[in-house]
Amino acid sequence: MSSTRRRRSREGLTLLEAAVLFAIVGGVLAAFLPTFFREIRTSKTAEAVSHLELLHQRTAAYFAAEHRAEDGSIVRRCLPESAGPAPEAPSKKPAEVSFYDVAIPGYTTFLVLGFQPDAVRFRYSLVSHREGCGLEHLGKGPDVEFIAEGDLDGDGTFSTFVRGAMIDEAGELVPYGPLRVKDRTE
Repeated sequence: MSSTRRRRSREGLTLLEAAVLFAIVGGVLAAFLPTFFREIRTSKTAEAVSHLELLHQRTAAYFAAEHRAEDGSIVRRCLPESAGPAPEAPSKKPAEVSFYDVAIPGYTTFLVLGFQPDAVRFRYSLVSHREGCGLEHLGKGPDVEFIAEGDLDGDGTFSTFVRGAMIDEAGELVPYGPLRVKDRTE
């Protein structure tokens, strides 16, 4: 009997053992792979969320700061001009982009805000619904919106993230509503 066992162990797995092993590995992969790929796509969207928050923080600091007007007077509560999109088109892989390039629409806004992220997948825009200084609370929706658009899988459908901000009754630029997301992972 021991010689039969030794012979079988040298020959490898039986057909039944191979089938069981294949079923176990297949079951694990079937459960794990979809979740794994979904997590990879979701992690790519973290860039947009963090950069929109950074744009909001920089714009709020700009709004709270004092600026010198053309006549030399000191003004506050200023919103910058609209800017972007930058880069012109999003990419599947992170790409280096100069947000201070004169070819970028509204590049001076990105410059005064100090917004120059490293490599990006998304294109970013800042849309001021009210520009200028001395702005007060209106309570009629966002005064400025920060937008990120990305094509994470190259199919031409964009994931779009929008963070709004409004001037509150205390005269500060605060978030307006939740982060709005359309086609998070396309």
